[in-house]
Amino acid sequence: MDQSSLARFLAKTTFDESGCWIWTATKIRGYGQMWDGERARIVHRLAYEWFVGEIPKGLQIDHLCRQRSCVNPDHLEAVSAKENT
Repeated sequence: MDQSSLARFLAKTTFDESGCWIWTATKIRGYGQMWDGERARIVHRLAYEWFVGEIPKGLQIDHLCRQRSCVNPDHLEAVSAKENT
């Protein structure tokens, strides 16, 4: 992650009392989106990759807090599609 991407990420994030980091910029169906320099990316996936690590093949990122716009890596977990539904 480069410093300018991190700065843009933080500038578009607010922090609430529940511990969620709420994405305040572009959202589609409640999920934040951000341009990564090459393409639009789902922000909670970027946050997971930046702060936790690579998303294992075949897994999805689940919001443990059930807040689609949350990008707090502590609230994100890699799970199967079945577990995510």
